[in-house]
Amino acid sequence: MPLLFNNGQQQRTVYNNPISVNDFNSSGLTETKENIRMETASMTFRNWCFEGFRMGRFVLEQNRETIYEIKNNIDAVKIYFNRRGSHHSNYRQISKKVLLRGGQCTMLYSDELDTQVSHIDDYSEIFTLQFTRACFLDLLDQGGFNMDQFSGKLARKQPVLFSNQWLSIDPAMDRCIHDILHCPFRGDMKKIYLRSKAIELLVLFTGSADDRKPTGFQMKDLNDKEKLYFARDYLTQNYANPNSLPELAKIAGLNEFKLKQGFKSLFNTSAIDFLINYRLEHAHDLLLNTQKSISEVAYETGYTSPSYFGKAFKKKYGFSPKKIS
Repeated sequence: MPLLFNNGQQQRTVYNNPISVNDFNSSGLTETKENIRMETASMTFRNWCFEGFRMGRFVLEQNRETIYEIKNNIDAVKIYFNRRGSHHSNYRQISKKVLLRGGQCTMLYSDELDTQVSHIDDYSEIFTLQFTRACFLDLLDQGGFNMDQFSGKLARKQPVLFSNQWLSIDPAMDRCIHDILHCPFRGDMKKIYLRSKAIELLVLFTGSADDRKPTGFQMKDLNDKEKLYFARDYLTQNYANPNSLPELAKIAGLNEFKLKQGFKSLFNTSAIDFLINYRLEHAHDLLLNTQKSISEVAYETGYTSPSYFGKAFKKKYGFSPKKIS
């Protein structure tokens, strides 16, 4: 079985991913969606596979820390976009223990993967972009990507982590992931669209790695960086009733200047724009996946007026929330 999720305490299989090597390499588009409920958590899995490409979305909601084992024997390059929540991962094949925070991403290769994962926050969302080894090498050759060390080990089938420094998910990456999750097409057009978006996301990831140029504001204190991650996570946990910027700065242990400039430098967006975008994305998911009314979603996501919510939603998505409610 290519991918197993096990409860870390009981060591029992609770999920068996249905995607096979044949699905991964199939000329047609394979789509799956599963909902799993356990005593401590609920999980949702979505997968899209075709022609050496795989995209997946994993959402976890927990009432106490959830620890599980992942075993994956598909020979593939894996890029993890940790959109929400923080978790510890122990990648045994590359002898690496990492802490991935919300808004960070990383890439690794191993012909099989044995990983233990422990989620810290009550809500986590991970988007994964994967390529078979042959597909990835072909894309590198076509695109002329400069990944000497990574591609060299990849060609020799040696496990490798792309970088010890985690990258930030910038707004362009996040928009691309959003486009994949809300693809407007069906059938063959959907496969063409998803393939183009997968390549776009790979280009954005590698471009972000190649273009780590310093900005006008630089954080010399690593402790300040941790405080900014805390501020960003605090916003996501309290998005419906956020604090003012001066209050948020005080909670995070920063002055207001460091909060504003540091947030922009680290996350490529302002704290206010980040909050607005997070609210509207969450609202979009609620409208799409629940039976809640527009007014209920507006109030739940922190808007005091459904009409103002409607204007903000249309500005972001180009259509009224009535289109999907």
